[in-house]
Amino acid sequence: MKVDLTKYKTEEKYRARIASLAAYLNKIGLSLIVRSRKLVHFLNAEMTDAEAERFIVNLPALHRKIQEILAAQRRDYSHLKYFYGQPYQGLALLGIFGERPTEERFDTYGLADLIGKDDTVLDIGCNCGFVGLIAAYRTGCRVVGVDINPHMVEIGRVCADYLRLSDRVRLEAARIQDYKSDQPVSAVFSFATHWTDDGNYRVTIDEHMQRIHGMLKPGGLLVFESHCADVVNPVFHEKMESIRSLFDHDGGRKIENGTRLVYIMRRK
Repeated sequence: MKVDLTKYKTEEKYRARIASLAAYLNKIGLSLIVRSRKLVHFLNAEMTDAEAERFIVNLPALHRKIQEILAAQRRDYSHLKYFYGQPYQGLALLGIFGERPTEERFDTYGLADLIGKDDTVLDIGCNCGFVGLIAAYRTGCRVVGVDINPHMVEIGRVCADYLRLSDRVRLEAARIQDYKSDQPVSAVFSFATHWTDDGNYRVTIDEHMQRIHGMLKPGGLLVFESHCADVVNPVFHEKMESIRSLFDHDGGRKIENGTRLVYIMRRK
């Protein structure tokens, strides 16, 4: 039976237009925030200096750099571009528009209670690396992020520089299966990366978990997020039970209106 994909292509076209419109509105909102901050500075010029205002008033320059990187991605990157070429991860702290809100995810996963300043975190398939970046910003931990897309990695790097976290956050452009950790880490983030939509990483859950097991210290933390399709897939749930030989875990809890699962796991 031949499936007519015209409807779905049309829907994707309109979804892409909506995403572009949302990004444009975000740009306008950021401009208004910066202008309002400059007015406050005008009222209180005798009490503030350039360093005090740096975080807000320099955001347009950061966003211009991000737009340059996104333009390079459109021109040079041949693999799948998540979220219609917009950043997949948003970062409210820096006014960055994206599909998934980083700060909300940080809180939903309870990372503030799981990560501390002495931890070293490896974020595999990190996209822009914003979850790790926020973890470093809020907890003082050290983070290494790995993603195949060099343009998303570059966005993460310029944001880490802006937040003055470059001494605590290192992002690398590499395939998950090619990355070799110098030494075991105390925590790993695996957010919907046990297989990837772009086809660059397609392994079994067993193989993925074995790889992470080898990266973690004994007793180390794994924060694991499912794909949407996994929630109703009995094979996925069977596999998650079978890896209890490698990890103790909480059985998972539903997030994002029940469309995903997040597991808090500890390496045996």
